[in-house]
Amino acid sequence: MHMIEPYFRFQDERGGITGLLQGVELREVNLVRSQAGTVRGGHYHQRTREYFCILSGAIEVTLAGLQGEGKEVFTAGPGQVFLVEPGAVHTFRVLEDSTWINLLDQPMDPKAPDIHRP
Repeated sequence: MHMIEPYFRFQDERGGITGLLQGVELREVNLVRSQAGTVRGGHYHQRTREYFCILSGAIEVTLAGLQGEGKEVFTAGPGQVFLVEPGAVHTFRVLEDSTWINLLDQPMDPKAPDIHRP
C-alpha cells in the first residue's frame, strides 16, 4: 500500500492539527477539483514522485507497473495521503465530487512534461 500515515497529531479545544508530510522536498503543488464519474491519469512518470492529499470526496486509485504487474487498487478519502512512485501507471476514478492537492518532487516542464502513456 502506498498510503502515508500522519507523523503527528494534536487536538485541543481550538481544533486539531495533523502532520501529513515531513522531510519531503517538493517543487510543485497543485489544487485539483474533479467531478464524480470522471477519470484522471492513465499515465506514468519516469522521474517524478507525486504525493496526493485528498481534501474532500473519494477516489478509487489504481496503480500498476508498465506491463500491468503488481496492480493495486484502493480508495482514498479526506485527510489521506498517498505516494505514486516513478514508473507506476496511475489512474483515478472519481467516486464523489473531490478536491485534492497534488505535490511533485520535480516541476512539470510545459515544453517536455514527464507524463508518459503505457
